[in-house]
Amino acid sequence: MKNIITVALFTLVVSGCASNTPPACYNKATVVKQKYDIPIFKRENGRYLAGYPFHSWEDKSAFTDTSECDRLHP
Repeated sequence: MKNIITVALFTLVVSGCASNTPPACYNKATVVKQKYDIPIFKRENGRYLAGYPFHSWEDKSAFTDTSECDRLHP
């Protein structure tokens, strides 16, 4: 019974977090003094739908370099 519950929860979490859509571009952000490329899936009203596997809307100020996405989506 415990295995069934574990498999069911794992399936629910994976299906809710996974995206079949590839990222449109990448922005650079500093996280704990390290620079990372953060995948961007959509841009609306100056905000970016960013992150993987969990997506969240972020302002432009959250990133150190947005030139790639700004060039693709003026």
